[in-house]
Amino acid sequence: MYVLRSLAASRSEVHRSTRDGRKNRNIPVAASSILALAMTASLTGCHHAAPPDSLAEVNGAFISAARVEEYDRLHPQAFSGESGEQRRLDVLSQVIMEEILEQRVRASHLEASDDDVSEKLTEMRASSSREDFEQQLKSQDLTMEDLRRQVHRDLSIDRLLNKDVYSKINITDADLSTYYTGREDEFHLSEPRYHLACIVVTVLPGASSDSPDGRKDAARTIQMAHLRMEEGEEFSSLINELANVRTAKVSGDADLTLSQSELSADPLLREHISKLLPGQSTDVLQSSDGNQFATYKLLSIEPAGLYGFNDPRVQQYIRQKLRSQRGDLLKAAYLDMLRNRARIRNYYAESLLR
Repeated sequence: MYVLRSLAASRSEVHRSTRDGRKNRNIPVAASSILALAMTASLTGCHHAAPPDSLAEVNGAFISAARVEEYDRLHPQAFSGESGEQRRLDVLSQVIMEEILEQRVRASHLEASDDDVSEKLTEMRASSSREDFEQQLKSQDLTMEDLRRQVHRDLSIDRLLNKDVYSKINITDADLSTYYTGREDEFHLSEPRYHLACIVVTVLPGASSDSPDGRKDAARTIQMAHLRMEEGEEFSSLINELANVRTAKVSGDADLTLSQSELSADPLLREHISKLLPGQSTDVLQSSDGNQFATYKLLSIEPAGLYGFNDPRVQQYIRQKLRSQRGDLLKAAYLDMLRNRARIRNYYAESLLR
């Protein structure tokens, strides 16, 4: 089966009190001493001791070990190959960034509503039977409350990024022309080219690739993904959700491009994809060893030939590419800016250096 590149996949202000410094000569000595101590505390800043299980502090909000462990549990593939102290340090870094974003969401009044969350959960349930949906939750070690919190967090952060990052992207006609100039070879196809969206689910060794239950969970995951992809669900949201599956590795590509010769080199893909019209999907395909499942959706076919700049498909391709590149750049800059502005103390990192 065609090997895909895996996607890695993405998350209270301390108040300082001040006192009136006006002098009052009638204040008794003891009282004035107390006032002096209070003013000293004010100038040095009041700081509450961290709870015993705190691993970090972000703008006065403490991050507990339990929260870090929950994040690790809900994102098993994000830190695959890591273990021990390194894994915990990396998971904590992600939770710190998530806390920064959540604080920004609240300050910007962009939290998703209960109705938004319920609507999203309804969409997620609609693509499978109640039994399959509950089994998916079980395979991801999720409760409905876990899922609701995660959906609320994801929707809220999406709203924040759309407002503060993606709304600032402006790709002009001049940008399109500049990209095309000097890259004509990129638009000269010597053979047809196939654009596909695909999802591949592989049984994890830890879930025992020889276990029928491991294969059953992987097959159930790809069947759900297949239905939701056919229904036109937004691809990145679907992949992000499936990344939480604990018993399988989920890889995806929103625009996998194969030339005619690359397609012909894989008999299984050639047999199924050559039958499709744009917008159609393959059935679920299974590898010969039974440990990998995949589904592909044909987005478009580009015939061989030279594609001029005025071709709408060329301009759409360039616009999407530039928008994606610009979005990645602005998002990275935005996250760096927020992190640099935050007051962060990483107690766990400090403990490692003692």
